[in-house]
Amino acid sequence: SSQPFRRLVIMATSAPSLSDPNWQYGMGGWNNPRLPNFNLHDPTVIGVDWLGFLCLLGASLALMYKLMSFKGPDGDQEFFVGYREEKCLSIYVNLIAAITYWGRICAHFNNDMGLSLSVNYFKYLDYIFTCPILTLDLLWSLNLPYKITYSLFVGLTIACGVFCNAFEPPARYLWFMFGCFIFAFTWISIIRLVYARFQQFLNEDAKKIRAPLKLSLTLYFSIWCGYPALWLLTEFGAISQLAAHVMTVIMDVAAKSVYGFALLKFQLGVDKRDVWLDELKSVRYRDVVPQIRPSKTRESRMEYSEDGDFMRPSKGKRAEGDYMNPRWDHHDDGRRLPDSREMDEQVHEKDQEISSTMKQIADLNKQLSAMQESEAV
Repeated sequence: SSQPFRRLVIMATSAPSLSDPNWQYGMGGWNNPRLPNFNLHDPTVIGVDWLGFLCLLGASLALMYKLMSFKGPDGDQEFFVGYREEKCLSIYVNLIAAITYWGRICAHFNNDMGLSLSVNYFKYLDYIFTCPILTLDLLWSLNLPYKITYSLFVGLTIACGVFCNAFEPPARYLWFMFGCFIFAFTWISIIRLVYARFQQFLNEDAKKIRAPLKLSLTLYFSIWCGYPALWLLTEFGAISQLAAHVMTVIMDVAAKSVYGFALLKFQLGVDKRDVWLDELKSVRYRDVVPQIRPSKTRESRMEYSEDGDFMRPSKGKRAEGDYMNPRWDHHDDGRRLPDSREMDEQVHEKDQEISSTMKQIADLNKQLSAMQESEAV
């Protein structure tokens, strides 16, 4: 009965340790002695590091310009994005990644020696910041539940990847298996939510904003699986570490820059068309899935409602259950909800009424004071 336990002890004691000269501490942590560690001075390594830095930095600057120059759906709100800073998350992702690549370039200038080389040792360390922010950006853009929870789960998955690369077997593979467990749970949970939301963009009205959303989702979920697959291929010698380094740079640019621009196009399309993403009710639609529709088009004329209170689109009706911006939505009892501009106009009218009333009161007080003075005389 003790034979299996004895075998386990022998395997654990015979596993490579930190004192094993065959295991060398290099790119990414402890490297498999069966695999040749590639040369950091290789021109290909230096070239792709520069390429990754320039792409990520350029993407962050372009995203910043595009977002900060967007003045809202009506073009009259200079700080539209400034009051909605959750839309700027893609800027942080690309800028953090660019700083990481700049650290690698600085290490090349130091001949890849000394403390400057540390940025290369833990190649997934920057992912602890960028991957949760990417997830938060996606869930926030689609107004999905568990934004913080699943973003933190992504961070825990990357933390397991950092420890996996920092240790030698068997701890190396134990960390990898535990990270895959968290990864699978988070990946399936997010894709269920995203799929339910995407089903609401299948109508013709949402065609223009559906295409960039589809691209961003494809990049997000496919590259998510690409990183662990690339690690396995490298670990067991299916591809060289130099090829893995080049592919990692390509995936970094695709997962952060291309994904960021695709999601930005979707976000701005939603804002320009005043699409309101309501809370997700369920991921199991037994009836017809409620479709997303723009609440107004810039070309359509506006007319007043029968009571003359609020404007409404003159063309197009909303199908029952479709989601629109609350400015054309209704209460459960059938009353329409005004938008912020209409509310401001109503508040301004009330302020004018109050000011007029206060002036009348002031005039009455003056008249009363005059009457009191005349009586006293």
